[in-house]
Amino acid sequence: MKLAFYLRHCGNLHYFAAVKPYVDRFAREPRFEVKLVVREFDAARTAGPEYAGYRQLFTDDCELDRYDLVVTPTFLREHERTSRTRAVQVFHGMSDKPFTYERDFSDYLCNLCVGRRQLERLLANERNRNMRWQLIGYPKFDAPPAAPRLFANDRRTLIYCPTWRKGGISSLEIFLSAPAIVERLSRRYNVIVKPHPNTLNPAREFYDAALVRALESLPGVRLIRSGNVMPWFAQADLYIGDISASGYEWLYFGRPMVFLNPQPGRLAPSSDPAALTYLWQCGAVCDDVQALPELVAASLARDAHAAQREAVLDYSVFDARGGRATERGCAAIRALAAA
Repeated sequence: MKLAFYLRHCGNLHYFAAVKPYVDRFAREPRFEVKLVVREFDAARTAGPEYAGYRQLFTDDCELDRYDLVVTPTFLREHERTSRTRAVQVFHGMSDKPFTYERDFSDYLCNLCVGRRQLERLLANERNRNMRWQLIGYPKFDAPPAAPRLFANDRRTLIYCPTWRKGGISSLEIFLSAPAIVERLSRRYNVIVKPHPNTLNPAREFYDAALVRALESLPGVRLIRSGNVMPWFAQADLYIGDISASGYEWLYFGRPMVFLNPQPGRLAPSSDPAALTYLWQCGAVCDDVQALPELVAASLARDAHAAQREAVLDYSVFDARGGRATERGCAAIRALAAA
């Protein structure tokens, strides 16, 4: 039985991170032939450590109807599928951005949803009222991979995760415009910067080589190029974000958060699950980058948002720490493949 895990492009490391728990399971089952499907194979982009042990699975055979089932973390475009394509949507994060929820998922065999927040937002779209779905949780939470320690000291560690620049909702340029603040943070703390993978991908529309060079030259800062942020979250004491969906993954660790506002005066925390800033209930919001060090220090000294973070996690992720999301998702995929 042929299973296609459709990534579209080799550079979409965040898509691979979303399907990897499934690939690991199905590649061990003899009755399944597992393929990582891309539009064009790029050996250079698969040479990194994240694809080690998986390169032999790649194919550029994008005739999706040739597979018994297509599992995808991205939205299949009209030219990529036919009415006969048997597709399962597994999503690739828990975004607050509207892009995902404006899509039509009614013609997927099943949509494997992370939790109630995602499901309710999808069903609020009239086109998705009759979509087929199942709540499974978040497979990336089942067994977060470990990574070697980045810092050999006893200082606290901050991780900054700006979203990509589509829609003008990234704080990256604000962060880079304040080198004295970044230097001040890096003198007191270990600092990791883990941007959205699209920020570092020259093939993406909003790629800016100057911004990448600026990230690479930050003194005392470790830049991470990865599709899966969980190993680096495990090493951090505080998260700095903006509208990045990575903030929902940070909730798993139960540690403080600070949000660097990309549009001060326009964006503010909201209790509306459909708002861009719903997650901002879970930490302090920084409207002026000059105040960032003080907000970081205060949040580390007194975590005032712990209860709210747990409430948002419970609403956003089904059985968040139960360790069975991949099992539930695989069971659903097996049943659909056999149908």
